[in-house]
Amino acid sequence: MWLSVNGYAQQEISAEQYTEKKWQLQDGSREEDIMNRIDRLYMEMIHYYQGDPKHIQHFVKVHDLSRLIGQGEGLDEDTMYVLEAAALVHDIGIKVGMEKYGRSDGKTQEAEGPAAAREMLTALGFQERVIRRVEYLVGHHHTYKDIDGLDYQILVEADFLVNYFEDGLDKEHIKKSAEKIFKTETGKKIVKDMFFPETFPKSETWAQDALQDLEDFIEEQGIYIRQ
Repeated sequence: MWLSVNGYAQQEISAEQYTEKKWQLQDGSREEDIMNRIDRLYMEMIHYYQGDPKHIQHFVKVHDLSRLIGQGEGLDEDTMYVLEAAALVHDIGIKVGMEKYGRSDGKTQEAEGPAAAREMLTALGFQERVIRRVEYLVGHHHTYKDIDGLDYQILVEADFLVNYFEDGLDKEHIKKSAEKIFKTETGKKIVKDMFFPETFPKSETWAQDALQDLEDFIEEQGIYIRQ
């Protein structure tokens, strides 16, 4: 028997284990929370930034790209769970910084974000070990040296991908920073396809060359075209 957890992972369990888990679900236990907690956090963050579509759409995009890169890199379920939670709350410190100091630069976000993230995650029933790692990621997501862990690396890459576009950066700036920041193969492919698609230079006689290639192919295949 298979049990799907959080929509993207399956676990083989015995009938006895399923009965126990089913009882836990009916009892409103932690297993039910695991299946729905990310979505509840998603909605809570939308409410947190109500009336501010700019910041809502930013974390939505960072979360989606984080999940995509994580899947491409083969993250295990636990790491993906932490990554998704961190991606949703990574900029939670912006609102606190603006309210306290009237600013929301990267360092202010890193200073004010962890406590706000802890409060929200605790209220939603996240495990302490998850909260601690999310706190760390929120408190370092604008720090690009000594990146420890694939969740950290992917969060940074996803945030850069979104910021490149939202900040309207020129391609030369994007190219230089991407070469330094991006480490995952999935992230590299996305930044390349998004900002540096391959182009094929055309010669001055490209149309004639293409027509000649077609004629050669027709002749080789013995195809007769009625005039």
